[in-house]
Amino acid sequence: MKQKLGTSESEVAPFVSLFWASLMIGRWSSAAGAFGVSDELKQKLSLLLPFMAFAIFMFVNFIAGHNVQVFYPYLFIVLILMLADAFTGGNPVRQLIVYSILGAISLVVGIFANGMVSVFAFIAVGLFCSTLWPCIFTLGIAGLNEKTNVASSLMIMMIMGGGFISQWQGMLSKNPAFGIQGSYWIGVVCFAYLAFFAWQVKQMLTKQGITHLDSSNAAH
Repeated sequence: MKQKLGTSESEVAPFVSLFWASLMIGRWSSAAGAFGVSDELKQKLSLLLPFMAFAIFMFVNFIAGHNVQVFYPYLFIVLILMLADAFTGGNPVRQLIVYSILGAISLVVGIFANGMVSVFAFIAVGLFCSTLWPCIFTLGIAGLNEKTNVASSLMIMMIMGGGFISQWQGMLSKNPAFGIQGSYWIGVVCFAYLAFFAWQVKQMLTKQGITHLDSSNAAH
């Protein structure tokens, strides 16, 4: 926003907060299954919780004196998330594949679009990243039996990989052929791998006779 739209740092702040709010919105969208309530109440909570999270974001920024009307179009992307959440039904394989595809699409739109369309597309990645870690963790330790503790420890250590990704994107952004927008191709590659990972693990688990997994009880 600073490089392409000439936005001041103070005006960028609420958009940064929207990214973090998007992580909360995504988490809350999938949180209904963790309460152990009836299916009917779970469906109602799945519809209510994301809007509650978005309302909290809007209220906080309204109190801070920011113009919140500019964020109304973002509700359309929240609706896409809710449809994706309903489609995946808490299945970690399906959720990891669908959310990774949606995250990659958001980045591609952000790379090629201009103005606020590009801004909201990049921010929307927060929605689709929100529940990926529980899915990755669930699939990463499934079927390992006595090796589960070791695998869990290694996966926690591997979170530091995000630091390397940021460094690589920073280097790419300085390349005139890519620039700041083109540097997000790094993220597209990462999402593509996550979708591949989910598909591959599903094949492996099916061979072991493991067909039912639920990411709602995984580490968040």
